[in-house]
Amino acid sequence: MLFLKLKYLLYYYKSKSLKKKCKKNYKNEKIEFVKKLYKKKFSNKWFLNNFEIFNFFLPKDKNKKFDYLEVGCFEGLSSFYVLSEYNYVNAFFLDIWDLPNPNSKTLSNDFDSIEKAFDENLSGFNFIKIKDDSVVSMRKLFKQNKSFDFIYIDGSHNGEDILSDAIEAFKILKIDGLIFFDDFLQYDNSRNIQSYEGISKFLSLYSNYLKIEFFQNNLVVRKKI
Repeated sequence: MLFLKLKYLLYYYKSKSLKKKCKKNYKNEKIEFVKKLYKKKFSNKWFLNNFEIFNFFLPKDKNKKFDYLEVGCFEGLSSFYVLSEYNYVNAFFLDIWDLPNPNSKTLSNDFDSIEKAFDENLSGFNFIKIKDDSVVSMRKLFKQNKSFDFIYIDGSHNGEDILSDAIEAFKILKIDGLIFFDDFLQYDNSRNIQSYEGISKFLSLYSNYLKIEFFQNNLVVRKKI
């Protein structure tokens, strides 16, 4: 992890400054969003740690039409944010809602309840829900000629899975589109391949086609021509 930070040191410190500004600038927006959650069923609110940066990179115009894909939804907190804030988003939400492969760490043993909470939290909104393996699903979307302006990857944090998700997401990302990765600078001794190792490989493979927009515990990259 240290080598990766040193390699992208300039991006790391520039992003640290941006994160500080965003926390200040989006403080009121975060307070208002939290108020919307009182009647919802969210047992965990991890997404709130990303709220300011997530908000910064999404369209400023809340009436803008854009195509959005989320990989790894859990109870749908980030999904709810996008649907409740943007009137014309074309949203696809992808999750397996089941135990992951043996190399990946599970977040729950009761995914039936997690999926039910997702359905109830997003009741009344229009979106496409996909319950399947992320790589399989994104390959299907590619064959269907679907493409996206913004892809949020917050599924398995195993480095191998992140690399696979990143490669498939890149294929269906529009030119000038963004991929937002969550929690990639973590270390977990239960993982054979760390999150940052998968991301490091992705950045190396696609260095000629990516621009790094943000580099902290979250990574945001833009697709270049």
